[in-house]
Amino acid sequence: MLSRLATLLIVLVGCVAAMAQEHTRPGVVPTPRPTPFSRPTPVPTPAPDPQGWVTFNSEPGQFSVLMPEIPTDKEETVNSEHGPYTTHMFTVRSTKSVFFIAWVDYDPAFKFDPTLELEANRDNFVKGIQGTLLSSQNIRFDGYQTLEFAVETPSHVFRSRVYMVGRRPYLLVAGTPKTADDYFNVKRFFDSLKFKSR
Repeated sequence: MLSRLATLLIVLVGCVAAMAQEHTRPGVVPTPRPTPFSRPTPVPTPAPDPQGWVTFNSEPGQFSVLMPEIPTDKEETVNSEHGPYTTHMFTVRSTKSVFFIAWVDYDPAFKFDPTLELEANRDNFVKGIQGTLLSSQNIRFDGYQTLEFAVETPSHVFRSRVYMVGRRPYLLVAGTPKTADDYFNVKRFFDSLKFKSR
């Protein structure tokens, strides 16, 4: 029953495939990208004006986050040997990147280990996009147990965090082509996430 966020990433992978066609140019050799949320110094340009992004508030999800526009959503409930679980996914594509947030509601009777849940979501995300794990670290975000990691494919770099908020795992992902630099928007996306009291 672990890692239900990662097993439903076909929506995200489809967006990435479309992005790869749009942004990959013949003869361009992708350059290595930094690990999650890091950037080589010095920073050459200031952060762009955040005007134009919107705050997406999810009352059922009990969070808010800045995104380029109100995301499209997908909800799916699946029955399993551990009871039904429901996955909620929200995706936005910008000119350079794809931004994705999701969470899972498990059957109240299902018992799981939070640390193993975070790790399983990371591992299945890497497997689902056939990527290579660049880095991974355990952090605390507003007091919540969080796993932060970066993954690369031949054409893209994905920065991600999986948060455990009560019994809900949340997955936050930003994927950018290696030929593009969208550092400021990716950072804005991650920095803007706020969980409401549950």
